[in-house]
Amino acid sequence: MTIEDDNILFSSLFRPSEVICQTQETDRDRVLLEMLQLLGRGRSIGNVAEAYKAVMEREKDLPTIVAPGMAMPHARLETIREVFVAVATSQQGIVYDPNRPDDRVKLVVLTLAPKAAPGAYLRAISCLATICRDPSTAKIVAGFPTADQVWSFFDKGGTVPPDPARPAT
Repeated sequence: MTIEDDNILFSSLFRPSEVICQTQETDRDRVLLEMLQLLGRGRSIGNVAEAYKAVMEREKDLPTIVAPGMAMPHARLETIREVFVAVATSQQGIVYDPNRPDDRVKLVVLTLAPKAAPGAYLRAISCLATICRDPSTAKIVAGFPTADQVWSFFDKGGTVPPDPARPAT
């Protein structure tokens, strides 16, 4: 998404290759670093270490758990001109807030936005909020076995694809 876009699909902000599906990692910091490394390989986000530092600065004050089982870490960077997103899912859960180790996160949506365009981040989050209004979203998305299915969920505006093993009624 360029900073001028008003109407976007959330799925246009990331690719299936930027989804870490059903990670076994339970440490928030490692998951976030892995997500940033994914973006660093495929997108022009600048220095991954600097992006990681910016994300962690925001998280140390107040972890961005926004709904049951869902976190939305983010940072605004000088080095980018577009919004970039990476997604991670975990069935067992990620210890996201060290002060609440039993309150695990199953869906992490990392957003990087241009510092010069604060509205771009707000538009992206607005799209995400619409998709994730159901409190069971994190659990549903964490159950998808492939990155393509995770991406498709967001591409279809938060609808669950039909189960091919179940006959249509």
